[in-house]
Amino acid sequence: MSEQKGHFESGRWVEDREPEAAPETPETPKAPQVDEMVHEASTSVKKAIDDVVHLGKHLFGTKEGRDHLEKKVRAAGAELEKAIGEVAETARRNLERNG
Repeated sequence: MSEQKGHFESGRWVEDREPEAAPETPETPKAPQVDEMVHEASTSVKKAIDDVVHLGKHLFGTKEGRDHLEKKVRAAGAELEKAIGEVAETARRNLERNG
């Protein structure tokens, strides 16, 4: 004869129920270790620096790169010239109106 596990509650014997098995959940992936994260960030920064150095060598060391820089500088110069012209025109109009 087997005895049922239980306890007294308000003067009565109450049998304990077998705990139901918890539903299985998929194992959560482990959080990356700090050392791994530092290594990944370091590798990423190193690659970014290498890319910038490579770009600099290409821009200054090849005809194609120098042509690209010249084109960008000329465009920036044109924008600056346009802005100076607009400021001068606004100043001229203000002088005529107030003068």
